[in-house]
Amino acid sequence: MDTIDRTILAMLQDNADIPGKTIADAVNLSTSAVERRIGRLKQDGIIQKIVAVVSPKAVDRTLSVLVELEIQNEHRHTLEQFQRWLDRAPEVQSCWYVTGDMDYVLLVAVRNLDEYNAFVERLMSEQQALVRKYKSLIALKTVKHSLGLSVLEP
Repeated sequence: MDTIDRTILAMLQDNADIPGKTIADAVNLSTSAVERRIGRLKQDGIIQKIVAVVSPKAVDRTLSVLVELEIQNEHRHTLEQFQRWLDRAPEVQSCWYVTGDMDYVLLVAVRNLDEYNAFVERLMSEQQALVRKYKSLIALKTVKHSLGLSVLEP
């Protein structure tokens, strides 16, 4: 990946709808050359997917909760089963398997505390043999939210 690819990535992360011509002008290439580079970045898995970032307020998912989970055991089969459950839970926006006192950190997006409570009740009833304890951190204010990565420096 060269400097031009990195500039293209930075521009696409900022606005995936940016016209190819605008990118081409910025990197001093033809539009078709830029499109070929974008195609290669997709094919190589550098661009994983193009998505729309939806306003939580617009879809009434304004309560963000970070959930730290400690599980009973870390056997491979158990972890895979639990991760499949998390993948199917629509409230879970992101999930990380982490080091430290807890085993997982989830980002949960819900309408309100009642909906979060229903999620926790479902988690604890369907995964009761696995979850040892959990801790909820309710976001009071989003200070920074970005899906972009720093790509301009190698």
